[in-house]
Amino acid sequence: MFTQIKRLLVICFCISLQFTSFAQEKKFILDADTGNELDDFYAIARAFINPCLPIIGLTSAHYNNVQIFVDSIWNGNPVKNFNTVAVSQEYNEALLRDLNKLNIPHPIGCTKMLGYAYGYYPTAPIPTSPAVEFIINEARKASPKNKLGVICIGASTNLAAAIETAPDIAANIHAYLLGCQYDAATRVWNKSEFNIRNDLNAFDVILNSKQLDLTIMPINTARPFVFSKTETLKRLYAMKHPVPDQLANIWPAINAGEERVMWDLALIIAIIKPELATLEDRPGPPENANQKVHVYTAIKLDAMKNDFWKAMEAAF
Repeated sequence: MFTQIKRLLVICFCISLQFTSFAQEKKFILDADTGNELDDFYAIARAFINPCLPIIGLTSAHYNNVQIFVDSIWNGNPVKNFNTVAVSQEYNEALLRDLNKLNIPHPIGCTKMLGYAYGYYPTAPIPTSPAVEFIINEARKASPKNKLGVICIGASTNLAAAIETAPDIAANIHAYLLGCQYDAATRVWNKSEFNIRNDLNAFDVILNSKQLDLTIMPINTARPFVFSKTETLKRLYAMKHPVPDQLANIWPAINAGEERVMWDLALIIAIIKPELATLEDRPGPPENANQKVHVYTAIKLDAMKNDFWKAMEAAF
């Protein structure tokens, strides 16, 4: 009798451990300006295929860079009446459909930046969107001990707007950003970069949030992570599946060159496989309040490429 009770207690303990582990699994929202660049496609695909991230939502980000609207065409898209977040949303839904994951929430993001082009201050307008509301709701389900991961691979407007709308959520979030430049030797930050310039106000809000756990992949760290068009398309088309086809087709669709930096993919792989990147704690920009930022200062290029292709070939 004692042996049976002991065995039952062990079984109950093991079940309890399983439920505890599941409950404490870190969840992620991926926020992508997919309409802007081809590397978003590769990052999204890698995030969803095995081994993958536990993603509970894919939100769309704008890329309302002034230069886009000065030109007549941007990545093959006429810019007259151009709604950048709508393009990102359309691509997100197409990828989710082919990944058979349309059941995952995919709310559309903000159409424009936080505040004004000349700056942001407490009474300046805060944009709203279904994506902002989604981030707030999910962050409130999290806690400082079990944070919600929010990965921004474009402008961080949706995340910053969520924090400004509901400041109480900041302590429940671990933000991961692709953007900015950082000189590890001199510890100097440079905010003159595409993602950041699309919403510098949002980036400053995030850097001024002392309660926010923040990890950044600077573009100079990711810059050596280059894929060649000829090899990449050959390997993707050989898989004969709608998802790798999408990843291949976007390359000529936006008239990309023979080589392309896979900025966003580098961040996703670094999160999935921490051993493939060097992460250091560094002070944030001196003009901002958050003086503890986790910064990726190096990545293992060959190992990251191998990880992507291994995951793709296993999935498709």
